[in-house]
Amino acid sequence: MYYDRLLLATAYLPPLEYFVHLCFYDTGIIEVEETWPKQTWRNRCRIMTSNGPLDLTIPVSKPYGNHTKTKDILISAHTHWQKNHWRAICAAYRNSPYFVFYQDMLEPYYRKPFPEKLTTFNYRLLNEFLRELNIKICLTKSRRYDKRPEYDFDLRHSISPKTRHRKNLPDLNCIPYYQVFSEKTGFVPNLSIIDLIFNMGPEAGDYIRKCSLLLRHQLSLG
Repeated sequence: MYYDRLLLATAYLPPLEYFVHLCFYDTGIIEVEETWPKQTWRNRCRIMTSNGPLDLTIPVSKPYGNHTKTKDILISAHTHWQKNHWRAICAAYRNSPYFVFYQDMLEPYYRKPFPEKLTTFNYRLLNEFLRELNIKICLTKSRRYDKRPEYDFDLRHSISPKTRHRKNLPDLNCIPYYQVFSEKTGFVPNLSIIDLIFNMGPEAGDYIRKCSLLLRHQLSLG
């Protein structure tokens, strides 16, 4: 079935498959009108360390309790999360081939005061990577919540760290790329986009487009 647009949740340094699906479409919508769900990629990412995968989580607050919409979620100022996240990222990737090349792009997000709202912070980061990867897509934010959109390919809940939420979404079947700790841990797929960027550099965009073609083929056979 052909869909007009891609519908995605907001995400913090999203996993690789998030960008692979973005390559399918000319238009995308970031959902912000939903009631905030817990334990998703909306405020967390997964990087690779010498001890294995590590999740980094942005602390948030809900000004309207359990009825808070994603667009109203605030980044908590009660912890030094920026300092801790950047320290973890540097420890994980300082020896990667392209860390120095992309450091100046990413580091300001961990040194400067952050926006009050999570969606603003995520959106700015997302656009940085879309430009760097040369992924052309017109992104907007949702204006109302549609539980069962008819014309949008809905991945708001399918791209998730929770296996049970992935439904019939196929796993990425991409050729392994070099990772800093691969000799110790083996190749680990579908990490945060920074893992691909720091390890593959200028080739990252072409890698994503190849993955996109493979996944499109998988979906056409499904």
